[in-house]
Amino acid sequence: MSKHPALRLAVRLLVSFVLLGLIAWAVDGAALLRRLASADFYWFGLAVVLGIIANIVSAWRWLIISRHLGLTASAASLLPAYGRGVALNTVLPGATLGGDAYRAVVLQKLGNPMLKAAASVALDRLSGLWALFVISWAAWLALAIVPIMPQPGLAPATLHAHLAGIALAVGAPFAARALGARLNLAPQRLPARLLRLLSETAHLAQLTFVSSAIVQIATIAALWAALSAVTPDVPVLYLTAIAAPVFLATALPVSIGGYGTREAALATYYVLAGLPADVAVAGALLHGLAVTLQGALWAPLFLIDRHAAR
Repeated sequence: MSKHPALRLAVRLLVSFVLLGLIAWAVDGAALLRRLASADFYWFGLAVVLGIIANIVSAWRWLIISRHLGLTASAASLLPAYGRGVALNTVLPGATLGGDAYRAVVLQKLGNPMLKAAASVALDRLSGLWALFVISWAAWLALAIVPIMPQPGLAPATLHAHLAGIALAVGAPFAARALGARLNLAPQRLPARLLRLLSETAHLAQLTFVSSAIVQIATIAALWAALSAVTPDVPVLYLTAIAAPVFLATALPVSIGGYGTREAALATYYVLAGLPADVAVAGALLHGLAVTLQGALWAPLFLIDRHAAR
């Protein structure tokens, strides 16, 4: 399918439309429209601002990682490139990784090897994802042991399953580092490459944890703001706990801009906790629109780049 971008785009559009249609049917489309029509767009604006803050700190983290890998990289080149990458991923339909590929090409044009440039982007993604799982795991732990009321009613099995699953994700890079030190695999073999990537993720996750934590907290806060636009009652601790699976579902390369998968994941977790699904879908849609808008706000950087090239 990668050789047929038009077909890939059509499939992703179809997935998004089908998922959104099924969700609207399941939660009562009329109630959903009423939620959206009465949304407080000051909260929506805050979601956009928080998303932009997350983008800026993410760009700085990528710069830190690139320099750690010994790449030629400057803030003047990488920070705008990150913004253009966001625009490619959110505004222009097509491959989810289009913006990431663009970032790697920018580093290559600065005189860096393409493999290392691509590795910097992959490690940027992985270290940020690791921090998200750490934050999510800590929130699940708090839900399990801290009697904070009111909180959604969850079965103990649900709490324990998530605690165990997310703990495995948090520990995976460090386990890979220990395993790689014990195994003597040929460097060119795929298992060895994966182990090295995860091992480097463990190191960079620690090096960039503060910046990654700021990014993820701002991103979760943006989702909170989007939900606050449609309801005053947002379970903040629970929202933080489910952030990792929800954002992971959003990033799956099966839809356009995460539309459909984001709403389905958040609605599922709301139903699981006995919370209104139409609120989750409305908030998720507003968050998706906020992400799309922040991508559009970065798009003029392409014009600046073209003007500078002349």
